[in-house]
Amino acid sequence: MKEILVSLVYSCILSTVYLAEAQQPAKQIPRIGFISPSGSPATPSHLFDSFRQGLRDLGYVEGQNILIERRYAEGRLDRMPAIVNELVQQKVDIIVAVNNVVIRAAKEATKAIPIMMVSSVDPVAAGYVESFAHPGGNITGLANLSRDVSAKRVEPLKALLPKVSRVGILWDTDGPGPTIAFKEYEVATRLFKLELRSLEVRGPIPDLPGAFQAAKTARVDALIVIGNPLITQHAKRVFELAAKYRFPSVTEERRYVEAGGLMSYGANLADLYRRAAGYVVDILKGAKPGDLPVKLASKFEIFINLKTAHQLGLVIPQHVLVQADKVIK
Repeated sequence: MKEILVSLVYSCILSTVYLAEAQQPAKQIPRIGFISPSGSPATPSHLFDSFRQGLRDLGYVEGQNILIERRYAEGRLDRMPAIVNELVQQKVDIIVAVNNVVIRAAKEATKAIPIMMVSSVDPVAAGYVESFAHPGGNITGLANLSRDVSAKRVEPLKALLPKVSRVGILWDTDGPGPTIAFKEYEVATRLFKLELRSLEVRGPIPDLPGAFQAAKTARVDALIVIGNPLITQHAKRVFELAAKYRFPSVTEERRYVEAGGLMSYGANLADLYRRAAGYVVDILKGAKPGDLPVKLASKFEIFINLKTAHQLGLVIPQHVLVQADKVIK
């Protein structure tokens, strides 16, 4: 009888343990909110692939031990705050913000959810963080400061077109990033004693033909195209018109050269997005964003489209070609 009672007690204890374990909620897989300023589910950005590969390299595989809530603004700046609010309401574990409108919207929407940014402007000057070394708050990440190398894009124009005197700047006046960039180019063109013509567009449907006609009327010698989601969404049309009007173009990102632009100089964004994955992992493991210093881009790249150069009747100097990371023929 004693053995039977012991067995019954033991069975009761085991049942209680199993019931308690069954009632405990399963450990949730971390969810990342990733907002892509341009593109769509049918045409995802190659930069997102770099971010996802960075996670994979650190042992985080989408669908296995991490989930990524992807949202696409499709070049519409006005959509981004609503998308941010949606992710905040869903209580994702981290928001990855790779656009200035998204960063600002996320900063206003939440003080609790960590925000991992990839900023194209000085995040301290923009008010995103307190300092590079000690960001404070719930935001950290990387800054490519592409606007700070504006002179590096004006310089090739002088090399390619020694007689260039008037440069047109194509930019989206509604974008906070392009607004800062335009001011940087005003300084850079003055350094090279060039006249500047502002070619302004705005979304959602930019008047690109009107902007290029204005450039022709102003007799500009070349274009500098300031990238942002609106320009990215209409990149093909931008560079079709540049070819039609025979305007050499210098841009900030390789994607625009691949779309038909002549030359780009800027941060290696694929490298930045891979590094961004490292910050996401650090935060998932318990690091506080405010304690993680903001890091700068460490790799820059030059892309040249020889096909576009030939269409424009330009010969790229050999000393420029040898500096290129990739030449599109």
